[in-house]
Amino acid sequence: MKPNIIVNSSDIYKDWNYLHEHGETAFQEVETTKYLAKRLSEMGASFELFENMTGMIVTLGSGSPVIGVRSDIDALKQTYKRKTSVFHSCGHDAHMSIVLALVQYFVNNPDKLKGTLKVIFQPAEETVTGAEKVIKSGKLPHLDVLYGLHVTPESEVRAKQAMPMLPAAATRTLWLTIRGKAAHAGTPQLGANVIDAFTNLNEKLRRIKLNTNLPYSVTTTMVHAGESSNIVPDYGTFAIDFRTQTNELMDILEKEIFDAIDSAQEGDIKISIDGNDLSPAAIPSVKANTVMEQSIIDILGAEGVVEPKPNQGGDDFHFYAYDGLAKESTMLGLGCNLNPGLHIPNMTFEKSSMIDGAKIMIAAVKNTPSEFD
Repeated sequence: MKPNIIVNSSDIYKDWNYLHEHGETAFQEVETTKYLAKRLSEMGASFELFENMTGMIVTLGSGSPVIGVRSDIDALKQTYKRKTSVFHSCGHDAHMSIVLALVQYFVNNPDKLKGTLKVIFQPAEETVTGAEKVIKSGKLPHLDVLYGLHVTPESEVRAKQAMPMLPAAATRTLWLTIRGKAAHAGTPQLGANVIDAFTNLNEKLRRIKLNTNLPYSVTTTMVHAGESSNIVPDYGTFAIDFRTQTNELMDILEKEIFDAIDSAQEGDIKISIDGNDLSPAAIPSVKANTVMEQSIIDILGAEGVVEPKPNQGGDDFHFYAYDGLAKESTMLGLGCNLNPGLHIPNMTFEKSSMIDGAKIMIAAVKNTPSEFD
């Protein structure tokens, strides 16, 4: 028998309509934060804004277990039909609308909540820097379990289906500067061409082979060098994106990449690392996954459960477990007939799936055992 979880679909659609039209980029989610604060105040939910950054933490209930629910709140600046704007092309508008409905449910039904519920409206997921800032703020206690969610492309999960875990990859980006020696293009032997050095390094990166059956990738995503057609360039910048299915494999791949960078430094060619961003891979939790799977069954039936499929996307949600703040964690992969894909400005999805998502997330909180050991 399915649990009787009632959510206000009108509020969910109203929240989504506003948030969808008012997307803001990482750490600039000022109006988004104001809207969330207004809605939470209307509900009578207790919340605390972060200092010196956008977002907030909502607190409901008390005692054990301490259950966390996280929603990301930022959007992406993109160009579509020759117009640059900010789009919620990753579905964070849906995530916020779902989690607002979850807060409203437990405000209305405090007797249904065991322990303490901490709801995190987190900025800057797209730059994979928001989660660590939330952690470093000191406003979040140790969590027995943390639940997150993400709308998922139709190619992976259809509407009325969901995955109890999104096996996100570990992702890392390096921003590098390469320096050489300038010379006239007619006497290239007198210089050290950074384009030649970059080409050499790029070939080394393409030849990296790891002894694993798990997916991984190394991709040069940005490169710039030279300002004149008759001068050997002595300065350039580039970026490398690399991904693995586990955090352990990331350590191995990172060493191979750093070795390739070191070996490309010859003579007047010097390479420096200017930035190094990590988003850890999902850390599987049998306990959290079991709760989420049962919650999907409660709402969508057994036929609604889809086996988790590894993907090469990343999410800073996994920092909470990686840094030890969340003992257990999992992220719901919500099917919603999303097309053509995430991070595409004209992305669409079935809005009624937000109702299912809210009910599943509420069920997950309700299904969390008092003793999460």
